[in-house]
Amino acid sequence: ILEIGAGTGRYSIALAKMGYDVTAVDLTPRHVEIMKQKGKRLKNFKCMEADALDLNMFEDKSFDMVLNFGPMYHLFCKKDKNQAIKETLRVAKKNGVCMFAYLPCASFMIGFGLRHKMVAYLSSVMDEKGRPKDIPSEIFNCFYIEEFKKLFEKTNTKYITNVATDGIAYAMREWVEDLPKEDYEAFVNWHFLTCERPDQQGYSAHLLYICKKK
Repeated sequence: ILEIGAGTGRYSIALAKMGYDVTAVDLTPRHVEIMKQKGKRLKNFKCMEADALDLNMFEDKSFDMVLNFGPMYHLFCKKDKNQAIKETLRVAKKNGVCMFAYLPCASFMIGFGLRHKMVAYLSSVMDEKGRPKDIPSEIFNCFYIEEFKKLFEKTNTKYITNVATDGIAYAMREWVEDLPKEDYEAFVNWHFLTCERPDQQGYSAHLLYICKKK
């Protein structure tokens, strides 16, 4: 497994502890140092500094699975978005599974606007249709679901699914955390039953696009 944009290794370290052979890369040197410390006793884990737009240290078709769990949050021009996808797919083996995390547009209003009382500010940086504009100084960017899917129209991939990773739990976290055990387990079960429904995905904090390389 390769994780691109692995941060400080939360997912990569967990996967390595499950027994997978994991390589993690991140653009930030400090993140890589933290990962090295976390994974120094794991023989099946290695990490290095790398840019999602240029994974030249890896040969084509090197990995059974590639996780792109951060870069798409921070790329603003179409060329960079396409390049990140191209590099992710390049290093995946034939029939390898590739996963791309991205932020839905409505999550900005929920996560920042309502929770942090920034509704007026967010409204000031939206277009006439209510979509947050791609402004690099804001660090994060977002996508409509159909907009993200279009990025893969000309790629050599087979669509598997699109998943709401948080669902409404992100917006109602206090209520979810206070649920009795039985209700919490029932809520989690409901989430897994409905997280692939398009009509229930837009308000999730994060979305996950999953495809297979042909």
